[in-house]
Amino acid sequence: MSLRSAILFGVIAFYVTAAPPVVSQESCSTEADAKCEYEVVQLCQRVAQPPMVVEVADTAAKRERGLMHRESLAENHGMWFVYDEERPGYAGFWMFNTKIPLDIAYLDESLTVVKTFTMRPCTSVNSRNCPAYRPGVNYWGALEMPAGYFKKYGIQQGSQLQQCETQENNR
Repeated sequence: MSLRSAILFGVIAFYVTAAPPVVSQESCSTEADAKCEYEVVQLCQRVAQPPMVVEVADTAAKRERGLMHRESLAENHGMWFVYDEERPGYAGFWMFNTKIPLDIAYLDESLTVVKTFTMRPCTSVNSRNCPAYRPGVNYWGALEMPAGYFKKYGIQQGSQLQQCETQENNR
């Protein structure tokens, strides 16, 4: 590789990793917006733990809105971001307009945790001033729960999650 190519590659790599997360053209104008209605499911790690009650963000609009503007979140409630394809490790999450601290677990295709962070709210009015939490490894989904939840229940890199069996699933 020539020096010119190496410099160009470095400049491109810097801008790709320094850019804020991509925002979709389809967005939720309000929580009552039909395209922003979340399905709710339960995720489990261990039988003895309470299930995590999570809203499923499975469209671009739902993922873009995420948990922004929420004032609070119950201890075992959160959001599961689901993607149709693998996401690159440099594509992370940020806390712009998110008022509550959150734990995030990046998940592989089998719902194994590949990376976790505790994210703090970003109070800046400029989204570019909010840090991005990038896992550095490819992932298929992410789970956000109230900050401290993962430590309390031992969820860490390598933890295996699954969709819980519920009474409705057994009917």
